[in-house]
Amino acid sequence: MFETTQGSVDIGLTTRNIEAMREFYIGVLELEEVAVRDIPGDFVSQAAFGTNDLRLHALRFGDILIKLLEWPAAPPAAPDPLADTQAGFRYLTFWVKDMEAAADHLKAAGVRLECEILSRVPERKLVFFKDPDGNLIELNWVDPAA
Repeated sequence: MFETTQGSVDIGLTTRNIEAMREFYIGVLELEEVAVRDIPGDFVSQAAFGTNDLRLHALRFGDILIKLLEWPAAPPAAPDPLADTQAGFRYLTFWVKDMEAAADHLKAAGVRLECEILSRVPERKLVFFKDPDGNLIELNWVDPAA
């Protein structure tokens, strides 16, 4: 295996609507935008990553960067974001200190929860919602006393 320099990974999300996604991740989820970089299409092509110019918006959440990828022409959305309908990355998980406060914050911001707060055991809770592009996001809580 190879040796890594960080204990986390960065996540890239191609977006159909950069304005809505920035408002959601910065305004609602309160991530910090730490960089905006224009990457020329020739470099993107050399990396075998795409074929067009790219604007990357780096948003920090703790040690993690969520990179919103803005392309000149918005690509189509995935047909269905549910985890059992296609292979690949299906959702992001954010760990929260207070599940009820986090869910109330989302609702107050106009975010529709996909389910009620669920708990299979008393010391764990979760809830799912979607970002403006329809990507699934999970909030997870574990009782610190457990």
